[in-house]
Amino acid sequence: IGISPVLAESDKENRPYLPPASPLATAAAPPIPPPPPAKVEQLDASLAEELVAVRKKLERLRADRERTEAMLKERDGVLAARMRDVGERGEAQKLLEIEVDRLYRLKQLKLSLERVSPIRSLRERSHINQESKSENKEESIGECEAPSPSPSSVSSKLSADVD
Repeated sequence: IGISPVLAESDKENRPYLPPASPLATAAAPPIPPPPPAKVEQLDASLAEELVAVRKKLERLRADRERTEAMLKERDGVLAARMRDVGERGEAQKLLEIEVDRLYRLKQLKLSLERVSPIRSLRERSHINQESKSENKEESIGECEAPSPSPSSVSSKLSADVD
């Protein structure tokens, strides 16, 4: 089993992978030289720049997400308030419609009762009967006797003469 030459630890991740070869092939092939250190430093610098850029982008995205969530919560609150208002208005409208319907039916009932001949109540009938009886008595009394002066009417006439 052949042992590959030991490379620097910093170059370990950037080196291309080569499967171990047979012992005969390793003795014949020259070892692969490590890449120059300047190239490694350039790669590290570009990776660091990319990492910084990605972190900045993540921060911007987090800030955008927080603003969006706050805006959505505010809109949810406004929509919930509007829904409550619409519900309250709907209930009020329903009650008003019931009241209008009740008044309309009452008016229709009144009109239909006016079309039918009015039926007098028992109290009205008895009152009319009493009036007619009293008129009949007054007529019969007036025909039989001449009205005699009452004491109060005589005293009122006397007081009028004195003045």
